[in-house]
Amino acid sequence: MTSNPGTHQTPTLHGQLLPAPRTSSDTPPNLTAYLHDHAPPDGGSAAYLAALAADVAGYLAAAHAPSTGDKYRHGWQEFCGFCARFGLQVGVPERASEVEVVALYLAELGRAGVAMSTVDQRIAAIRHFHADAGLPTPTDHPWIKRVRRGLCRTHGVHSTGKDAVSIALLIAMARARPVPAAPHQVARAAVRRAWLSALRDRCLLLLGFFAGVRRQEFTRIRVDDLELLEQGLRLHLGRSKTDQEGAGRTIDIPYAPPELAWLCPVRATLAWLQATGRRAHLRQGRRPRTGAQAPPLLSGITSGGNVRTTALAERYVAQVVKDAATDARQPPEVVAQLAAHSLRAGITTAARAAGVDDARVGRLLGHAGTMTSRYDRPLWAPELHEAVYAWILTHPALTIPR
Repeated sequence: MTSNPGTHQTPTLHGQLLPAPRTSSDTPPNLTAYLHDHAPPDGGSAAYLAALAADVAGYLAAAHAPSTGDKYRHGWQEFCGFCARFGLQVGVPERASEVEVVALYLAELGRAGVAMSTVDQRIAAIRHFHADAGLPTPTDHPWIKRVRRGLCRTHGVHSTGKDAVSIALLIAMARARPVPAAPHQVARAAVRRAWLSALRDRCLLLLGFFAGVRRQEFTRIRVDDLELLEQGLRLHLGRSKTDQEGAGRTIDIPYAPPELAWLCPVRATLAWLQATGRRAHLRQGRRPRTGAQAPPLLSGITSGGNVRTTALAERYVAQVVKDAATDARQPPEVVAQLAAHSLRAGITTAARAAGVDDARVGRLLGHAGTMTSRYDRPLWAPELHEAVYAWILTHPALTIPR
């Protein structure tokens, strides 16, 4: 039973998380209040400690990626909106949300057919805001965990992922993006813009496919993240979705066989860098160049035929994929199911079809990693791409331009 002073008693529902009095360990630390009560005798030390407190605030803010923080805030707002619609108490920050309220919210998500990935994001948001308030989280209650398992078993894990770009479609898209001859230096701006756009889009499509990087990683690549070796191109990646601490990884992309030179991501990338004057910024050795920051790998192009100095917007990656598929005469239904992630899904699908083992696919995608990875030294690893190239050349159903 639960009771409140001055109100009648109400029965405790099954699985209810009874509110517990806060302890000192539950209360979120307050450095401002702490320093006020523990001020050092001299002003210089006090100022230094205040600066350290500001650093702590920055580290706390950096504990999650900005996109993760946005998802937490959105999920929490959705939960609060549900509570407001039905007159239910959120509780936070005074006390923990009741288990029954969270269970009812999850049930509404299930009735609405929300994907389990979104359900898990909402659960994580509720947990995050309870932890920030120093409160026990109802999402850790066994009852809620059982509700979540029931949701998964009843409704399944809804997959709304975009389709993969197949090898056949990639060939068609590459052929739909021919590069015209280099324009004369006094050519009209529209001619130069068309030439640069074709070079950039071929680089985007081919390198985006064979590198298998996420859209966010792709648009953040700078030219000095690329190292040109005798065998091909080495891509040095830093922080990513599954590597928030920035341990980094390398992706080796060999030259394609001569028969597939027109489908080679290394040649497409070098052609784009040569045309834009950015090839000189390629990494020399294992460490990037020092001095001025290198330009981004991918940039927009102005109407006057000039390359912008800023990185290409993420949304443009998906637009190039859709536009190239449209130019390759794909039906609207196929184009609608393509996005930036279709390139990453494409190399995964092709690698599996070529018989590449899961460990190598995971290494390319950045899904595998242990503490021992910090002792790894990058060795040239072309096996995955060589297997895909060999599969393309021997596949009887593919039409390879000669």
